[in-house]
Amino acid sequence: MFMKKLTLLLFLSLLLNSLEGTAQKRSLQIGGKLINEFTFYDGFAPGIGAQIVYRMGKHGGIESGLNYQNRYFGFYITVNYSGTTNTYFTEIAEHHLQIPLLYRYDSKKINFSVGPTINYFVGWNVRRKDPGVTVNSYDRNTVSLIGSASVSRSFYLSPTIILEPEVRFNYIATDDDGGVAINIALRKKLF
Repeated sequence: MFMKKLTLLLFLSLLLNSLEGTAQKRSLQIGGKLINEFTFYDGFAPGIGAQIVYRMGKHGGIESGLNYQNRYFGFYITVNYSGTTNTYFTEIAEHHLQIPLLYRYDSKKINFSVGPTINYFVGWNVRRKDPGVTVNSYDRNTVSLIGSASVSRSFYLSPTIILEPEVRFNYIATDDDGGVAINIALRKKLF
C-alpha cells in the first residue's frame, strides 16, 4: 500500500513538473522590424513591419506579422514621334503589404526561419522621371508568393526585451527576382 502511494506521488510530481516545464517553453513575443532588402536587380527596397513570434515548444514555433515594403523599378521608354526617337527614364515605386507565415527554430546561439510570405501589391507612384514623361497607368500582379529563409540571433536586453539582427534571403518566383535583407527586430516577450 505504501509503495502504491509513493509511486502515485512520484508519478503526479513528475507529471506536474513536466507540465510546468512545457508551459515555460511556450512564449509570445510582439514587436517591430526594420527591413533593409537589397534586391537582385533593382537596388534597395526598404520597409517596416510588425512581428509576432509564438514559441510552441523548446525550439519550434511560428513567426508572422505584417510588413510594408517599397520596391523600386527603373526602366527606359522609347518614343518615336515624327521620325525623331527619344529615350526617357522613369522609376516606379511599388508599395507592398506582406504577411510572412514562417516556421521558426530557436536556439541559444542562432535561430532559423523558413516559409512563404504572401505579398500584396497595394499601389504605386512615379518616383523619378525625365521631363516630358507621363506615366498614366501601371499594371502588376495583385498577389504573389515569396519564398523566404533567414538566420538570426536573439539578444536579451532584459528578461522581456529582445533585440534580433537577421539576414534573410527572399525569392519571388513570379518575378524571377528576390534579394538579401539585413533586418533588425525589437520585441517584447509577453509570456
